[in-house]
Amino acid sequence: MRDTSILNPARFVVIGYLGLITIGAVLLLMPFASRSLSLIDAFYTTTSAVCVTGLIVKDTALDFTIYGKLIILCLIQIGGIGYMTISTAFFYFLSGKISLRDRLLFKESANLLTYDSMGRLAWRIFRITVIAELVGAVLLYISFVQKFPPVQAAGHALFHSISAFCNAGFSTFSNNLVECSDILAAPIVIALLIIVGGIGFIVISDLYLVLIKKARRGLALHTKIVLRTTLLLIAAGTCFILLYEGPRSLSHYTFWEKLVHSFFQSVTPRTAGYNTVSIGLFSPITLVMIIVLMYIGASPGGTGGGVKTSTFVLLLMWIKGLFLGRYDDDVMIMKKRIPKEQAWRAASVAISAAILIFIAFVIIVLLEKSTLLGIVFEIVSAFGTVGLSVGSPLNPLCSLSFDFTWISKLMIILVMVAGKVGTITLSNALIKPRVMEFQYPKEPIIVG
Repeated sequence: MRDTSILNPARFVVIGYLGLITIGAVLLLMPFASRSLSLIDAFYTTTSAVCVTGLIVKDTALDFTIYGKLIILCLIQIGGIGYMTISTAFFYFLSGKISLRDRLLFKESANLLTYDSMGRLAWRIFRITVIAELVGAVLLYISFVQKFPPVQAAGHALFHSISAFCNAGFSTFSNNLVECSDILAAPIVIALLIIVGGIGFIVISDLYLVLIKKARRGLALHTKIVLRTTLLLIAAGTCFILLYEGPRSLSHYTFWEKLVHSFFQSVTPRTAGYNTVSIGLFSPITLVMIIVLMYIGASPGGTGGGVKTSTFVLLLMWIKGLFLGRYDDDVMIMKKRIPKEQAWRAASVAISAAILIFIAFVIIVLLEKSTLLGIVFEIVSAFGTVGLSVGSPLNPLCSLSFDFTWISKLMIILVMVAGKVGTITLSNALIKPRVMEFQYPKEPIIVG
């Protein structure tokens, strides 16, 4: 019998994503896929696609052929729902069961708590993805056909539907969704796709079982936290942008246009990366607010990155408990107890993400001449797999990374990978765990 104890799921997941990135880069370097693409730009583009980020150093609309766009779209789809989800769903569909190895890898890649019903969950994720993207494509086609010929409108609609649901932010328009900012239905549909993809398949599955199948009486605590946090962050971001940017960068729009653009630009920092207005025109305080939203990101089990909404809430409630003197108690949320071990994990995720962002910031600042706020924005956007950028002064159609040297671009690539797989998964893949066979003596120090 094969010894499964030597299997490192985190390492397999990271290697899988690196393999996809390498294959994608090789394909994009082919003459039929792109025009004058360097090696580092090929890896940057495929990393951005597989990690569903959306940061670009080449104009997707002009620098890639139809075949190049299809390659990018396939990478987005695989990266969005996860290659292990696709393979698990495929084998479950064929045989009705999955191996122990696939269970371990799927649990790691999808960030699940248990091994129960993994095959059915993977198959459900696949079906939800197909249905959501087809519905989104039809609705977007109705909007795009007003400006483009039917075949062209269908292509744009399908590409943007997949990219939006996967929270990728790639666009077949050179100026992103600014091209269709006058069709308010399009950003609303894309925003809804972003929200559905970002809240996580675990939440969608729970809503399906409770509200449609009536298999359970109440929603899980995780679902309640994700939904409430998502609504709160979207509402807060919308109000902030509407009130602060309304009389400034959005002053030439009507009130309803301001409301839609504010809503959209509040949704898209949640790891999607689309923009209906130029992000570079926003005030510094608005950019800081967007940075916070990008750092928080989407929800576990979804298509986005960041430290995740549930991590953010758990960390806040744990800190609140510490302020109230509950040092040894579990974390209390909505009359439920969450083990403090999970609070430690949330703190590890948030702190390791901040350290990674800081290290990348220091390295890039030493190498580049861009503004500090622009560099921070770019790095956090990469970690949150968002794709928003203040833009390149040299090429306004590309992200700020267009101006970077190959070393800085490589740093952004590493940050995107870490944001996609998670800092804990990445550390587990790179560092071999070592069990301490002895304990050192305890001695307290002064803190605070």
